[in-house]
Amino acid sequence: MPVEFPRPARLASLVAAALMLAAGGPPPERVTTPRQQALPTVAAPAAARVSEPAPVPGPLNAPAAAVAAITAPDLSHLSPADRARALADARPWSGTLFLGSSVADGKLRDLIVAPWSGSWGDDTLVGGAVQYRVARFWRFFMVDLEAGSAYRFGDTEGGEFWAAVYLRYDGFPWSNYVYTTIGLSMGPDFVTRLPQVERGTDARPEENQSAWLNFFSPEITVALPEYPQYELAFRYMHRSGIFGTYNGVYEGANSFVVGFRYRF
Repeated sequence: MPVEFPRPARLASLVAAALMLAAGGPPPERVTTPRQQALPTVAAPAAARVSEPAPVPGPLNAPAAAVAAITAPDLSHLSPADRARALADARPWSGTLFLGSSVADGKLRDLIVAPWSGSWGDDTLVGGAVQYRVARFWRFFMVDLEAGSAYRFGDTEGGEFWAAVYLRYDGFPWSNYVYTTIGLSMGPDFVTRLPQVERGTDARPEENQSAWLNFFSPEITVALPEYPQYELAFRYMHRSGIFGTYNGVYEGANSFVVGFRYRF
């Protein structure tokens, strides 16, 4: 059975509750926050992040002595001849300019032994050639490729062109003082006009003639061991029929030339 308070007590309770509400102040304000702002921030995936470029290192300024030690091998332990060989092989390309004279008669084997026995001066040769060193083997042997041309002024008045392979040797005991090489060549040779010795005379023309012959040209070169890139070349330029291989020709024109060669 509920207990019923007297009316004065109820009024007093209402007044006390009103006073307590008044003392507590107004109810707190309610602020609404959007859901997207209320959620915690999620970090972007690693793949989506944009990274700054790595710094580019600047040029390295190595001392000149260090660069020279790396690029240039130490050849001080070699003999002058071996050092000359190494320096020459390091410059595989070379160019040669030469000047010389043809001989109207005489065979190559006779002219090499006694060059004064020939009749020189029918033609003056001016020309040049480019060489490339392919390889060195057995220490003292080399293989060079050559392409060259010359012009004959005088009785012939014609051009000459050749491409040849040279086999060279430089194992001479005096190469510590004068770096020396010898070479022999083989390859095709073409002339725009046959030299007089190959044409013969009007009364006795040569029976077998050929504008194409073999370029067989023995050569000797000399240089200072300290500067093997500068060479003097002494060459017999011989157009050879190789014992009748070229259209039955047994002998061809002979010339002696002196040239200056630079290796690069």
